[in-house]
Amino acid sequence: MRDSMRLRYSMTDGPELRCPHCGDWLPITVEFWEVHRSEWHMCRACKRERSRLYALLRGRDAEYRTARADYSRRYRAWLKATAPEYLAAYERERKKRNREAQRERDARDKEAAA
Repeated sequence: MRDSMRLRYSMTDGPELRCPHCGDWLPITVEFWEVHRSEWHMCRACKRERSRLYALLRGRDAEYRTARADYSRRYRAWLKATAPEYLAAYERERKKRNREAQRERDARDKEAAA
């Protein structure tokens, strides 16, 4: 049975809170918790992991991917019609993101092959 206590005081780190999801004891700071929103049900690391997994699952959904592609096309058309001077910057940013993602995939593939 897990320890039901969630709050303790550490002599080095001060007050600590145990995350119910990962079980780690973490200092009560903005680095580990959403202090400004008073969210104590999950540490930041668990929230990031949950968001990452949700995004992966969502990306496998063909209907979602189609909707995202439609949204991107509509946004680009709107940008071209209303602010064409920003279109070049939009394309630069999009290509930069794609290059960075491709570098990460290449590094991951190279590491897996080794």
